[in-house]
This record gives sequence, structure tokens and C-alpha cells, in this order.
Amino acid sequence: MNEREQYPTMGEREKYLFDLQGFLLVRNFLSTTEVKALNESLDANLDKRGEYGEPNVISGQWQGRPLEGRFSPFRHYSGMLTWEPPLCQPFRNLLAHPKLIPYLNTLMGRGWKLDHGVDVLSSTAGCEGLKLHGSGNTTFNGSRFYAYQNGTMRCGLIVCQYYLTDVSSGDGGLCVIPGSHKANFSCPEDILTLEANEEVVYHIPLVAGDLVIFNEATTHGTLPWRGKGERRTVLYRYTPKYLHYAGGIYQTRLPEWVSELTEAQQAVLEPPYIYNRPLIEADGETLVRPRREQE
Repeated sequence: MNEREQYPTMGEREKYLFDLQGFLLVRNFLSTTEVKALNESLDANLDKRGEYGEPNVISGQWQGRPLEGRFSPFRHYSGMLTWEPPLCQPFRNLLAHPKLIPYLNTLMGRGWKLDHGVDVLSSTAGCEGLKLHGSGNTTFNGSRFYAYQNGTMRCGLIVCQYYLTDVSSGDGGLCVIPGSHKANFSCPEDILTLEANEEVVYHIPLVAGDLVIFNEATTHGTLPWRGKGERRTVLYRYTPKYLHYAGGIYQTRLPEWVSELTEAQQAVLEPPYIYNRPLIEADGETLVRPRREQE
């Protein structure tokens, strides 16, 4: 067995689909118990949910256009990792979820790290859409990119979006342009605002517990929310071990609350570096610290 086969990776079908589309839908990733615990934590912290702001430039300036709504695309919850126990635990459990490890190993190599803060998006009927965005392959961006060489895929920023409520066809929410992570031409502005060629934009129906993994280079956005209930999604963003994406300054000393996490979860929060970086094994708990650079 060679070195590449000594750690878990995506299956061949999933590799094909991600390479083809720039996103991957993983059905039933979370159990009903996990979904229930996450929703209960949010329900107990409704006071930490931000209010809807003013409409974005799409709705504010172009009334009657496809992405328009009555208020901004979503409200946010934040700070879930530091909520009082046990309400923080369902979110901490996702940091190095054993089922996620093969996907991150495949897309970024071993030693990946969490970037941004954990985010929860909440939408109700009337929320406007979010203009499509994503750089594709028009220029090389060292933080948002897709590359393939010698049988290996590599990405910059990756978004893992967990669904806590169902999204039916026509409800709205996340949409993508499949294959756009490899586009060599800039996307026309009227496609980004859904005013032309809407047939190339794909809306993803999902059920609670599903996971969508997409490359930040993949052109994506949000359709106006028309569902009857609340839309809830949890976003974890990961980058390769050497990359820091969000913010201009980061702390190299982890805060005290991090000591409450497992060693593997702590490793996900370490700052970007390569040599001797702890690598997470398939069980989501065991760490190895190689004495040389890993791919």
C-alpha cells in the first residue's frame, strides 16, 4: 500500500462528481439525532440570532428582479463553539466529524484547518436572494482555486453546508452553476443576477441531515426563500493547512475554552503551518505528528 492509500479518501464516484460539478451532495450525512441536537441548541439561543438587515443592492436598486425579496438573504447565529455546555457540543462535534475526514483529505490533502467562524444561516419567507459569485478558473487565486494533477484534486477554500431543515424544489436557498469551478471565462453579470440563462443555475433540493460540499471557486448564490418554514443551514469552512483566508490578523495562542475540546478538534483550530502539523486519523480522534512535510 502506498502512502496515498494509507488514509481515508473519497470514493471514485464522489471524486468524479466533485470534479465534474465543483460541488458534492452527500445524502443523510448527519443522523436524525445529530440534527435534533443542533436544532435544539439553536432553539435555546434564539436571542443570539441576528436580525434581518436592509435588502442588498439587488433588491434595493432593482425591484421586481429575480433575486428581490422583502429583507436581506438571512439572519446569522454565531459563537456556537463557545456557547454554554451542553449546547455548544453538537457544533464542536462537527469540527472533525469522522465522516467528513475523507472528503477534506481528498480535496486539500492532510492537515486541513477550519477557516472563518462557524456560521448558521436562517431564512424565512420573504428573504431575498444572494447574487451569485465565484471566481472559476479565469485567474489563479491562491485562496480560491481548483487544480487537478496526476490523479489528485486540490482546492483552496471549501464550504461544508449542513442542512437542519428540508429544502424542496422551488423553495429557494443554495444554487450553483455546475462545473463553473473550471470556467475559463468570466460569468456575465446578468447570469449572476439570474436575469439571463437561468437554465444553467441549479437549485439543490435537500432534506435535513444532508451535506453540500462546494469549492468557493464554484459560482454559487442563494435564491429568494419561498419555503413555508424556516431554512437553517450550518456552514463550516476549511482551508489547506498553509492557508489563512478570513481576516487579516489571527491569534497563534488558542483561547482557554479550546482546552475543553478533543485533541483532534483542537488540531482543526490551529493556525496555518506545514511542518510537524498534527494529522487527524480516520476515527476523528487519533493524531499523528509526522517529522516531515506531508502532502
